Parts: sequence; C-alpha cells; structure tokens
Amino acid sequence: MYIIKNVFTDGQRHKLIKDCQPLLLQWGKKFPGRQTRSHLHLHPDFISPIQEMVRIIFQETGLNFVISKSWINWTNGKKKDIAWHRHSCDYALVYYIKTPFPFFSNGTLFEDRFVRAPQNSMIIFPAHLVHTAPTSPFRFDRYTLSLNLNNG
Repeated sequence: MYIIKNVFTDGQRHKLIKDCQPLLLQWGKKFPGRQTRSHLHLHPDFISPIQEMVRIIFQETGLNFVISKSWINWTNGKKKDIAWHRHSCDYALVYYIKTPFPFFSNGTLFEDRFVRAPQNSMIIFPAHLVHTAPTSPFRFDRYTLSLNLNNG
C-alpha cells in the first residue's frame, strides 16, 4: 500500500469539486451517496488532473499504470451508506479531494483496519482488498476520486 501526500494545490482541489457537481448522480443502494460515471479520465475537465496523478504515482513509486475506470464519489458519513466492495483491476486508488475533519474519518476502512489519509493525499492498494468509506456521527461532505489501475 502506498500513501502519497500533497498531490494538488488548493485551487486544483476546489476546481475538481466544482467541475464534478453537474456529473454526480444517485445510483441506488449499491453506490451510496452520489457518484459520477466511471469514465471520468476521458472527460475534458478531468483528463489533465488524472494524468498528473498517474505521473506522480510513477515518480513516487516507479509503478506504471493504465487507467481502466475513474469516478468521483460524494458521501456524507451516514451509516446506511456503507458499501463494502473490491475492484476488478490490479490496483485501486483513492484520492481525498475533500475530507471532513483534520483527524477524524479521513481515510478508507478496510476489513482488517482503518487506513488514515489526509485531505489532498492518495492511497494505492491491491484492488482485491475489500473496503468502504468510513461513517461518522456527524454529517459532512467527503469527495474522493477513485481510479481502477492495471499494470502498464
């Protein structure tokens, strides 16, 4: 598992949130909160930042990936929105665009542990690991960008 911090500037993060708003959809219980379609890496507003993420991954880890899917999630910490899942690819990535609190619910919940990750960081992990967004007794706006990655 890799954690890479300080990925984008505040301005770039805010632009991702602004640009995704008209693309966020409700998909039902299988996809809690709201989520964009899974081809965000082909959308003109997101090509450049997503390619920059892949470049940063290579620079930091030496891993070369090809993107198969990409999307942004919005969740608010409700317990009913727990959705344990895994990805059908080699690696999964979660980039934390906006997280609620400096030290609370920032990261991803795996079956065997909670991995903390600050806002503006990304984690890359084997895609077979079952995980979900964490819950919270407080309501908040949490935005993450996810990528399905295959070895390039």
